[in-house]
Amino acid sequence: MGKLSMNQPAKRRTPTTPEDWITHALSDFKLAQLGKENEDVLHEQTCFHTQQAVEKALKAVLLFCKIDFPLTHDLEELIDILEKAGISLPPEIMDIGILTPYAVETSYPGHWEEITMHDVEEAISLAENVLKWTEEYIKKR
Repeated sequence: MGKLSMNQPAKRRTPTTPEDWITHALSDFKLAQLGKENEDVLHEQTCFHTQQAVEKALKAVLLFCKIDFPLTHDLEELIDILEKAGISLPPEIMDIGILTPYAVETSYPGHWEEITMHDVEEAISLAENVLKWTEEYIKKR
């Protein structure tokens, strides 16, 4: 990997394949599962990885369907794009917008509302449902 210099503009990544995005989503999900079981891992970081898993899974579907998407962490924005393209999401994953704040607000130290184990379990459950839906959606087509 090349070294990024502060004097050089960052290069934008181009989307690869939906499978690559799913692989990264599954890796983030696994990190969240491991974080839940390890008392040394902050709940904030565990929830960060659930948000990342969901974001990457949704972007995998968008890429699979050849739908452009913005560089965003806003899961509700991604849902809107999917729905406008005629892709309906199952009711059990429509609450994923609650994960959006975990993308930025939990990735660095600082003031944050306490995240409980219940929050972690809810985030992991939502991410798991999204990953299942994503894999089923892509396999059906």
